[in-house]
Amino acid sequence: MPRDCLSKTMLLRKLLFLAFVLLFASCMNLSSQNPTAIKGVLDLRQIHDKDKFLVSLNGEWEFYWKKMLFPRDFKGHNLPKPDIYGKVPSYWTEYSGAAFKTGKYGYATYHLTILLPRNLNNRLAFDVPVFDSSFDLWVNDTLLAFNGQTGKSEEETKPGYAPGFHRYIPTGDTMSVVINVSNFQHRRGGFWIPMKLGTFLEVNKKKANMWAGEYATVSVLLVFALFFMIFFLLYPKDRIMIFFSMALFGLALRPLFTSQFLIYDFFPVGWQWTVKMEYLCLYTAMLGWAWFADSLYPSRLIRYVVYVVTFIFSAATIITLLFPVKVFSYSVIAYYPSMMFLIMYVLFCSFKRILQKRYIDAAYFAAFLLLTVGSVHDILVSLGRAYYQVGYIMSFVVVVFVFIQAVLLLYKWGMTFYEKERLHNELEFLNKNLEKLVSERTIDLKIRNEEIEEQNSRIALQNKQLSDTLQLKNKIFSVIAHDLRSPVVNILYMLNLLKEEEYKAKYDTFANSSIQYAQLVINLLENMLVWGRGQEEKIKYSPDIQDLANIILTNLSILKETSDRKDISVNFTQIGSSFAYFDKDLMDIVIRNLLSNAVKYTYRGGRVSILVKDRSNNGEGVLLKICDNGVGISEVNQKHLFTFNEIESTPGTENEKGTGLGLKLCQELIRINMGTILVESTEGEGTCFMIVLPEEKPATAGKEESSQPDK
Repeated sequence: MPRDCLSKTMLLRKLLFLAFVLLFASCMNLSSQNPTAIKGVLDLRQIHDKDKFLVSLNGEWEFYWKKMLFPRDFKGHNLPKPDIYGKVPSYWTEYSGAAFKTGKYGYATYHLTILLPRNLNNRLAFDVPVFDSSFDLWVNDTLLAFNGQTGKSEEETKPGYAPGFHRYIPTGDTMSVVINVSNFQHRRGGFWIPMKLGTFLEVNKKKANMWAGEYATVSVLLVFALFFMIFFLLYPKDRIMIFFSMALFGLALRPLFTSQFLIYDFFPVGWQWTVKMEYLCLYTAMLGWAWFADSLYPSRLIRYVVYVVTFIFSAATIITLLFPVKVFSYSVIAYYPSMMFLIMYVLFCSFKRILQKRYIDAAYFAAFLLLTVGSVHDILVSLGRAYYQVGYIMSFVVVVFVFIQAVLLLYKWGMTFYEKERLHNELEFLNKNLEKLVSERTIDLKIRNEEIEEQNSRIALQNKQLSDTLQLKNKIFSVIAHDLRSPVVNILYMLNLLKEEEYKAKYDTFANSSIQYAQLVINLLENMLVWGRGQEEKIKYSPDIQDLANIILTNLSILKETSDRKDISVNFTQIGSSFAYFDKDLMDIVIRNLLSNAVKYTYRGGRVSILVKDRSNNGEGVLLKICDNGVGISEVNQKHLFTFNEIESTPGTENEKGTGLGLKLCQELIRINMGTILVESTEGEGTCFMIVLPEEKPATAGKEESSQPDK
């Protein structure tokens, strides 16, 4: 693998490892163990270290709807009966009982009894979050904290957000916590963020860490938002940077108006504008995130979704600025599904590209997975369904995402610089070697032109051969149509004559003639079949050491009647061994054709001589010689005897018919058998055909046999 590919792979592996380590670290607190309240009682007596602990006051609190109770109401024997044991943290709109039903607006009392460890002398502290939308917190008989002003109507109440850190010195082993909550200004009311209790040092340390973490998060996100904005100003074509910067600005400013409400450290902001700014930061982050997703993984689907999201949250921005909290706070109904769709979309696209081996998207996939965890957690917190000891974590998760994004940006810069250097070097090389490259290119083009011309010549030759072959086939079929029809018609004619009474005396004559014509048809069809297979390169070739004499004697017996009818004497002489290396079926066709021609072109009373001579001692193979004293072949016809340029059938001495294919076919079959065939003829004196076959399997026989098709 090239070195640059290895470095890319190692970088991506490090990014993935870092992302999953951070993901694991971010989830550590989410799985911490915490005692929970059961039916209004939280038992802390089993805490291992009573001098150092921190717990969330989660679980089942006594809930009294439309009642404003105080610590004195929970003393004595006539204690109030709760409407329901409501799970905390959660909005009270999720509570319902047989005798009551909560609504968005109203007031209620929460009560919890805490059983402390025995002889607890340490100072304790409460980490009190915000409530929607005002509250009074009583511990035993002490008003420990409050936000806004509680009341039983909208006119009596005044909303407020001010999370606090409050010391408390226990006076016994039991604490009674009473919280009066009023809400007539928000879409939902109640106890939606966990309240914490612990030793003073632990709560103080936790609070300090949260404040320091949020300040660090805001600082980092603002710095990166400015960084990406400056990058966009320098490279305006890279629009993804301005969208990412927009999302970072929204997420950087949001912690000022949520969780620890850092904005109150600088100047006071009214409750209405605190909530408005929280939602406006949320809209800004959503719009930036939507356009970032569209720029990172563009598609027709995401573009339509982004248009819809832009319209919805632009309208939500106007509504937030013009209307009170109880109206614009419903915009979160659109925020949750939009955020989850966008995250699922980028997760799907990044995973799909990983499958396409675009491994740079593995880092994006890990980062988007972190965002998914952060988004789901923050949604649960905002819905009052988080049971963990942490509040909003989205800003912290985004810091990790921004870090990964910055690393990817630097990686892209590095790759862009590398590509620029590579192109620069290539350009210098081209400038220095332009003349040489042009010359090489010219030579290359010339070679290719010659190759094309050679291919054109081969194509033209093949076209000519194809045309000649088609013409040859037309001639052959024309000859066959004539020569095949004639003997068949004669056979039918003689068979019809035999049906007549007057010709039955000539039965033997007609039968012999029919046999002769039938043999002619068989030879014709056999030659045509072998020739057709040869044209398709489908001739079966299975050579072995065979006896030529057996094939000769078999064919002589077949032709005996024809030779006897013409009073032709046939003489067969064998000198030495008659065994040779050939294919029996193919040589049977050759010998039959040559003997048939010898008889056909020999005059009545003539002779045909056959000689088989073993010349293997001299390394000259086995000779087969078939001679006759017939009509002979002219020198002109001898030139075309073994070629397909001319197809002409010459009648025999007694007008026997043929196709003109026999000798041409013989030459092809002898070649397949790795032999040779020659002719010696004098017109008017006779003809001799001489065939030489190998006496044993030649050294090149394996290669030759493998080149022959066998079907």
